[in-house]
Amino acid sequence: MPALILNDAREYIFPLFLVKTEGDGVYLEKREFLGTAFFVTKCGDAITASHVVPKPENIDPGKRVVAIVQQGSEQTVCWVTHAATFEKCDLALVHINLNKTKYLDLTDEKMPAGTDIQLIGIPSHEVWMKGKEMRLLKGHVTMAGECLELNIAIPLGMSGSPVFYGTKVAAYATMSVSSEEVEDYTEEIELLSNNKEQIRITKVTRVTQYGVAYPFSNLKEHASPIFENKTLMQFISARNNEP
Repeated sequence: MPALILNDAREYIFPLFLVKTEGDGVYLEKREFLGTAFFVTKCGDAITASHVVPKPENIDPGKRVVAIVQQGSEQTVCWVTHAATFEKCDLALVHINLNKTKYLDLTDEKMPAGTDIQLIGIPSHEVWMKGKEMRLLKGHVTMAGECLELNIAIPLGMSGSPVFYGTKVAAYATMSVSSEEVEDYTEEIELLSNNKEQIRITKVTRVTQYGVAYPFSNLKEHASPIFENKTLMQFISARNNEP
């Protein structure tokens, strides 16, 4: 499998924020982090999870959704000018007001259980206190179906992150789920008083967390108005072939 090499992933993968605005001015001091998105065309089209993008009726007056994109050595604050959500599979196609963008190649190849994957995205937590820090996570598919179950948890904020199969993006991250079970159960007599036993019960609970991603293979035959009545792959190909 070819190695995935991105000189600066921030030119392809970027955070989305809800910010206060006034005219063309943006107040980044009070920004609210929403999640991760990634470019899929040369002209500013990007994919994220639909739950990352607020519905218009839930956005207060004077606020807008923006992307902060790295271009060379500069960070650019860009408007999210359009957003179309596909609730059935938690997909959002958004447009960023940049005329020319780097983009990631997609694949609709199916990924069976055991497939090695990589995620790149921006979690909401900050460890080194230097702003939002990009993370690369590696794992594998533990169960394949309508959604992909991964052996790694997806931190908050990494919803919408690209899931790589080799050098191409085969899915996008949507959420984490957890499974809890009692691993050990013991009873111990703590006190004997007036011929009555007081029993202390000890339970040890094991929590296993899985990431969930939605594969593009599920959209292979699905034409949608979101994609101009094309499939997702047809829409992206057409956009990248525009002059």
